[in-house]
Amino acid sequence: MAQYNPPYSYNPYAEVAPDSPPLKNTLSPNRAVIENLYFRADTSELKTLPTVPSGVTQDGQRLRYYPTSLLLLVVWIVFVVILLWLLESAVSHGPKSLTQPWGYTQLPSLLITVFAQGHGAITAMHLARVSVSALHSARTSPSTWAEVFWISDRAWQGPVGMLFTVLAASRLRVRISAHFLLCAITCLTALVTPIILSRAYPIRTISIDENTTISPSALDVVQMGAVDAYAEIGTGAGGWTTGLSVMETYNSSVYLPSGVSRDGDPLDFFFGADVEGKTVRLPGLHLTGQCVTVDSNVSSIADFPAYCTAQIPNPGYMTPVVEIVPVTVDFLMQGCCNTAWSQIFGANASFDSNVGYIYIQSNTTSSTGTLVANVNGIIRCDTQIATGLATLSGVDGTFSAFSEETLYKPTQGGDAIQEPLLAMLEYWGLTFNGKGFEEDLGKGTAARTLGFVGETDTDGDGFQTYLQPSMQELATTFWRGISHTVGIGLLSRSNGTVYPAVQRGQTAVYVREAKFADAAYALLAVWLLLLVAITARSFRPTFADSFDGYLTAKLVQEKPGLMDNWSGDLAANGDLRQRFGGVERDAQGRIVVV
Repeated sequence: MAQYNPPYSYNPYAEVAPDSPPLKNTLSPNRAVIENLYFRADTSELKTLPTVPSGVTQDGQRLRYYPTSLLLLVVWIVFVVILLWLLESAVSHGPKSLTQPWGYTQLPSLLITVFAQGHGAITAMHLARVSVSALHSARTSPSTWAEVFWISDRAWQGPVGMLFTVLAASRLRVRISAHFLLCAITCLTALVTPIILSRAYPIRTISIDENTTISPSALDVVQMGAVDAYAEIGTGAGGWTTGLSVMETYNSSVYLPSGVSRDGDPLDFFFGADVEGKTVRLPGLHLTGQCVTVDSNVSSIADFPAYCTAQIPNPGYMTPVVEIVPVTVDFLMQGCCNTAWSQIFGANASFDSNVGYIYIQSNTTSSTGTLVANVNGIIRCDTQIATGLATLSGVDGTFSAFSEETLYKPTQGGDAIQEPLLAMLEYWGLTFNGKGFEEDLGKGTAARTLGFVGETDTDGDGFQTYLQPSMQELATTFWRGISHTVGIGLLSRSNGTVYPAVQRGQTAVYVREAKFADAAYALLAVWLLLLVAITARSFRPTFADSFDGYLTAKLVQEKPGLMDNWSGDLAANGDLRQRFGGVERDAQGRIVVV
């Protein structure tokens, strides 16, 4: 190489006069040093080598995160949170209203269906994406080439695939990687969760109480004050002569204590109003008592007045002897009671009671005059009646929380309403004095009222025969007559008052089954923790967005001879036992299998 002789010399330490003009085109000290080099490299023949930027493969493709599955997973987690919140809100709202909004009935059902269809699919989609990133690390990549195909087939996505994978692995005598097992457990959790969640929030029909108002035809103080004793007696007798119990006659207005059968004649009931299935506190009449047979030494009706006086000193009321002779029945009765003919309750009162006795003597014969039955005895009746308020349940026809309150304030000028037992006895006395039983029709009606059952005239002789009731049956019949006097409540009704009420009805709502709900929340928590762990462990920039057949073909291309011993059965290809070390980039940035 020729020696380099610079055309000029430069002394950086030379003194320059202060008044010297500035130098023109002077070189910097560094440039001067370069110029003083004796050797200079000849770079004319050097060529630039290709370089691969970080994160770019040989063909120019940059390694990317492919975040689509992760974003969908985040959206899905938000969807699951909204679904759980909606289900809990539907459970909370259900018992509060008979009418459920669309958002608490149809919408949860729709979202549960979407959840069942999408939970496993979204999970598998994200795991397929993470499995690509797992190839970049020997710690998370498949253990063998056989597992590469299992992951590509998503054998971890369902129980059947998992089972066949375990069987194939045992035949090949290879182990399954931890990544595959984590994916399998996550997918299994995702498959079970929709089943448990649907059991956790089933739809059930429940009873609900809802506040409302009602204007029933209930007892009114003004209307009741205008009712007199004879209207009371006539209404009671009209119901009694039907042969029906007060429950059967006024079914929607009669309420019993809870747990009492509605069959037969009730001994304790409240006469209110039809509340149309609601629960409401209304005014009405509360009647309790009974009529039963008692032992006595009275053998004829002539001895009864003395017996009555012995039981009730100075009885307030006694009927004349009542006789009913409807062809084959010879019936005698007489009654007395403690209460005299006067206004019920007394002034500003709400409760009244009475006790009375009735003597019965009855002979029943056949149409030929043969004596069929002969009964006689004494019946004792006790009654307690009160006006007041009670809470009525229209759902089961019961009353509760009765409290006395003065409701009867007579305003009519005639006889005031009488105590029920006295009104019933007066009915027989009035009818007898009016000779209402002299007509055959009246006699037959009276007989049927008392419980005599007419038999069919089979011989065509025109004679009506009757079956004789027992003394206990007669006692029940007289209590029925007393019960029907509460028909005064029917005459005292008005619908001009609005009452607060509770509407009880049935509606289909979501309910929470605690055991299944706890299991569903636990499964969702495990599912989320597994996904977070797998994502944190393996989610890295990579070269594909999903571990599928297309990616597997690329990997197999990097392993010549792998499929030389191809067989229709994957487990029969022994070459697939070879270890799969993962993928990495070589010096040229090309993705290769190691």
